[in-house]
Amino acid sequence: MKKIILLVILFLMPHLVLASFISLTTTISTDIMTENTTKVNVKLVNSGDEAAYNVQISLITENFQTNPIFVVVLNPNNPFEGNFTLDLEDKILPGNYPIVVLVDYADANGYPFSSVSPTSIVYKTLTSSKVSGVTQELSLTGKETKKFILTIRNLDDLPHDVDVKLILPRELKVNDEERRISIQSKEEKELSFDVSSFGALPGSSYVALATMEYDDDNSHYSSIARGMINIGKESSTVLPEWIYIVGILILIAIFILYQFKGKKNEKNK
Repeated sequence: MKKIILLVILFLMPHLVLASFISLTTTISTDIMTENTTKVNVKLVNSGDEAAYNVQISLITENFQTNPIFVVVLNPNNPFEGNFTLDLEDKILPGNYPIVVLVDYADANGYPFSSVSPTSIVYKTLTSSKVSGVTQELSLTGKETKKFILTIRNLDDLPHDVDVKLILPRELKVNDEERRISIQSKEEKELSFDVSSFGALPGSSYVALATMEYDDDNSHYSSIARGMINIGKESSTVLPEWIYIVGILILIAIFILYQFKGKKNEKNK
């Protein structure tokens, strides 16, 4: 009797264990930069059920200088708000410039994670880019390398030389992430980047960002394309879910029959 109960418990255990998780949402707000310094406000919310540790918030930008923000522990549903002081490094043209917020953190076991979020800063004058990009969703499994596709469209009546950069979380790696392309008026071009996992967690999805920038005589223009890279789980010897369910039902049936047989024997006595 005890053996049967033990077998039922062993079958049920894989289905009773609920994994904790961390889910971070980043919100960024900026003002028009009229001088050589400005503020970038950031809000970080952990909507999971496990705390994030050793959180570091950094800005990825080529034209401005700033220092990272550190948060020792970010507990679930306990938002953190902070701000960066953004200093202009060199003289630049008025216009829009892309900024990517990189968040590094770890779980309770010290396993590292990261995420990227897009924003932009307006320096003196707001500009609207005529060059935009569209990405294709990518799925990776194991150590394989696949091509991340970015389609760039120029809706302008003029050609442009566009600087393109693919920005990924730390768990993904890319070869040749920066390109410069010439794109004619009303032209569409496709770029591919070789992307692979570098410790990405199976079953997770990661945001990928592609920035596109160009100048004219008086202004700077930029846009950001957002994509998704999914990390699949490798095949293993784990039994399918339905086998566990059938096994549990069989053990329950055996248990009921055993109980019925025991009562019948008692009546015969």
